[in-house]
Formats: sequence, C-alpha cells, structure tokens
Amino acid sequence: YVIWKAFGLPSDDQMLVIVKEWFSKYGLWIVFVGALIEGFLLLGQYFPGGFIIFLGVISAGKNIPKATEVVLIVCFAFFISYTLNYWVGKYGWYKLLAKFGLSQSIEKSKEKLTRQGLSAIFFSYWEPNLASLTATAAGILQAPLGKFSLYSATGIILWNIFWGTLVYALGESALKIVGLKYVLIIFVVW
Repeated sequence: YVIWKAFGLPSDDQMLVIVKEWFSKYGLWIVFVGALIEGFLLLGQYFPGGFIIFLGVISAGKNIPKATEVVLIVCFAFFISYTLNYWVGKYGWYKLLAKFGLSQSIEKSKEKLTRQGLSAIFFSYWEPNLASLTATAAGILQAPLGKFSLYSATGIILWNIFWGTLVYALGESALKIVGLKYVLIIFVVW
C-alpha cells in the first residue's frame, strides 16, 4: 500500500477501469498472466494479480461455465508458479531472493513445513503469497516433487474453488474487498 501510494500508482477505481479494458481486449490471457505473476515468489507481493483474478471471475457474470473456465486457468497458472517456486528453492536461487528481505519469511515457512509436513501446503495455499513461500520452502527441504505436486494441485484446486465460488456469489461487491481493505484483512489474519 505504501509503495502504491509512494509511486502514485492508479487508485482502485482507476485500476478497475484499466483492468476491465485489458480484460475486454485480451480475455483469459490477462487472467492467466496475472495469476502467473501473482503466484510467483516476490513478484506476487507487488502485483495486483488478485484484483485481476477477481475481475476475471466477476466478468463471467452469471455464466457458470465461463466462471469455471476462469478458475481453471487460475489453477493452471498457480500450479506453474508454485512449481517454479519449488525449483527456485531446490536449486538455491532463494538465496538471491533472501537479499530482498524474504529470508525470515522463507525460514518460517520451512519450520512450518518441517513441523506439519506436506499438509502445510494445503493450509497455506489459501493466499498466493503464503503459497509461494511454502512452495519455495518445499524445494529448499528437497520434498519429493511428485508428492509436492500432488499436495500443491489439491490445495490449488480446493482453495480456488472456494475463492472462485465466493467471488462469483458476491459479484461486483467482491471488488470492495480488494485493495486496502483486503490488505488489512490479510494483515489481521496473519
């Protein structure tokens, strides 16, 4: 939020207009790219991917097959992002990311993953930034790729069905949750 204000980035209303324009031009590709960036370690923390995903589901209107298509695309993009995060952790690139101030968060995710095992994946995948940290930690701990992929896919699908259904049911009023209020909710939950 502070970075957003410091750089004079568009307001929520202006961003809504911009994203709607992108979505009408590029359709599901913008949702895919937005979700891909949102799910990647470090980048997702500074990118309004959640806003783009919400808008993708909302733009489906009351068309259930279209909303399902958006949720499936988000699932696919998140699976790619979290798998890349796993590889970043496994092959040590996280050390570079630790220079950006993520070392404490990565260590906490490693501890949680060590204590809870791969079930920690499911319990952290409700929020993409937590999921990216957990996926990176799984790579650092050399979790078996097959098990990681299975737990990851399960967590992604179940949480995205939950969030997709909620946003679909709320419609445009879901946009009021995104933005500063969303950040505050996440902070309070954290």
